[in-house]
Amino acid sequence: MLQKLTTAIREVFTNGAPVQQPVTFVWRSISRKGRPCLLLPDAGQDVRTDLGLYSAQRRRAKIASALLPVLFKSPAKIWFERIQLEADAATEIMQFLAQQSGVPANRLQTPAVKFGGVGQQSRIVLLLCDETNRPVKVVKVGINPAGRAATDREADLLKKLPPDKLGCVRASGRISTATVSAFATDFFPGVSPTNDAGLEHLFHSWFNSDAPQPIETLATWQEMADKVAVADPGAWQIISAALAGKTVRTTLFHGDFAPWNIRAVNATNLQIFDWERGHLKGIPAWDWFHFTVQTSILARRLSVERVAAEVELLLHSRRFKDYAETAGIGDLARPLLLAYLQYQKCVIKPIEGGATTAKLYEFLAAHWQVKPPSASVASPLPTAEPAPAGPWVAARRQLHAAAAQVINLFWEPSLHFQSEQSLPAQILIYWPVILLTMLLMVAVAAAQYIAGTHLMFLSFYLAICVVTTWKTNRRLGSLAALVAAFAGPLVAGFKDAGYAQFDVFLWNTVMRFIILEMGVLFTNRIHEQEHILRHGGKPDRPPLKISDVWAILLASGLLLAIIGWFDWITNPDLTFLPMYLFPCMIITLISNLRWGVAAALIATAIGADVEYYTNGHYTVAQSFGWNFVMRFLLFLIFVLLLDRLRRKNILFYPPPPPKKNTRRPPEHLNPPPPAGGGPPLKYII
Repeated sequence: MLQKLTTAIREVFTNGAPVQQPVTFVWRSISRKGRPCLLLPDAGQDVRTDLGLYSAQRRRAKIASALLPVLFKSPAKIWFERIQLEADAATEIMQFLAQQSGVPANRLQTPAVKFGGVGQQSRIVLLLCDETNRPVKVVKVGINPAGRAATDREADLLKKLPPDKLGCVRASGRISTATVSAFATDFFPGVSPTNDAGLEHLFHSWFNSDAPQPIETLATWQEMADKVAVADPGAWQIISAALAGKTVRTTLFHGDFAPWNIRAVNATNLQIFDWERGHLKGIPAWDWFHFTVQTSILARRLSVERVAAEVELLLHSRRFKDYAETAGIGDLARPLLLAYLQYQKCVIKPIEGGATTAKLYEFLAAHWQVKPPSASVASPLPTAEPAPAGPWVAARRQLHAAAAQVINLFWEPSLHFQSEQSLPAQILIYWPVILLTMLLMVAVAAAQYIAGTHLMFLSFYLAICVVTTWKTNRRLGSLAALVAAFAGPLVAGFKDAGYAQFDVFLWNTVMRFIILEMGVLFTNRIHEQEHILRHGGKPDRPPLKISDVWAILLASGLLLAIIGWFDWITNPDLTFLPMYLFPCMIITLISNLRWGVAAALIATAIGADVEYYTNGHYTVAQSFGWNFVMRFLLFLIFVLLLDRLRRKNILFYPPPPPKKNTRRPPEHLNPPPPAGGGPPLKYII
């Protein structure tokens, strides 16, 4: 593969003819997944400068980009294959590069090379530096016929882009020879954005000034219609019925609007590259959808559920709603998103992420209950029949599903930008709630000091943190959790020297903070989704079958036994509450509220019995009874929070059943016309 590409590059720099004015270029080859990715100059330039041609997105790529400058300055550079090429300074392409870089062709610096192109399109991208090794130009070169056609199309579009629009780069030069087509743009420093902060300003500036147009007249829609109608007739009927005849305000359409094609020069200056899929009149919101969906899938490698969560946050954000209202798509956002996913699946056909994109369409269509209007009452989602499997395979599948659910609890969406006021400003806004929280904390601490040393008051502290979070925000709730985490051990330490020992104090403080911070996190999630998911959700899961979760129940029981044993053999003054809570969380997420309450009761009984038999202070009936009730209330609060999350949050919805492999849509998606004629039934989303 590398030899073939090297031959193509040699033809670019020599026109395939004998070299008349030789200029030596020497590179080191960098591969990605076994394919050539970059050619970096072997000497004379800072590798960090050359890496500006490649925008690393995934964690491994970022680590590699950070290590490469070090490796290139060490003997380890010999690990990378050395490539030497004799270019001809007399060729048209070399003269073009010299003109763009401001350096004579015979003294041209070795340019960094990035291999590009999709499918049959063969292209390379060059980074040109001036005589001081400062990057000045980026040149895209089409090599084979398909690559040349794509390069010419992009150059034509760049020429037509309006100069007053944000983010629109301009071609500084263009050349077409018998063997290559190329154009140059300025090099812009900066980094790729990590979220969608400020994108609404750019997208608002991209609106065209002409009147709204029927969506069927747009080229991207027509291209999608031809492909989707054949590849997925059922999806096409639903999408076309929801959007046919609708008018939208047209916008510039990039087509591959993703972080790796964006440079943030500063907070308000974004430069967008690679317009090869672009259109002057495109469908609004598709670029924003692309940024969210493709970054989640390709860069973050998120699961379908997590991508759907990012999408939900985008659709319900005030920034997107303002944009949608301006674009005239306030009630069309969901069908437009489904149409975009079908466009990606059937038109773009990406090499990576295509399967996840298709699953995301099925997941969202099921979540949004896409159905004909005749189905007035939502019915529970059909569940897919599990494939026959042995007990060990079923156990691994169950445990993997449970682990994914638990991990989703602590996953934080990060692509949707949310501005947050400074802490002093928040304190000024919520000072009445903060004052009430402080007074309640003092009251609970005083009650704990007056009461017995070994009586549990953590449930009261948790309730205060939950209410504070609900009435303010997560940051202030976390501060309340931090104060409450220290308050209890401090009061206990004043009354009993055993709790004042550093190891006991530190352990109990950390355990309390974990409990309280989880309460703050889950409460904040519920508070946010109260505003996001008001449309409701799917019906609750069908009754639990032991055969579907037996491995999870066994694992949870074994985990409780292990935790109880550790609690038995360690210092009786140490608390293990978060560990006892963990099995209850698992069972609540994979089952329902009833099973979660039962798990909480069992965990309470085990923890209370261990305390009773290992610590003489808990043999008093009042202490045992009080702590039993407090422990159960603590677990019950979490079970109720998790059950609410499980019912409402898209991260915990069961996946839709697998789609049947048929080209003909199911009959319920293609109803016959009403008796006696009349217009056909329309579909709703």
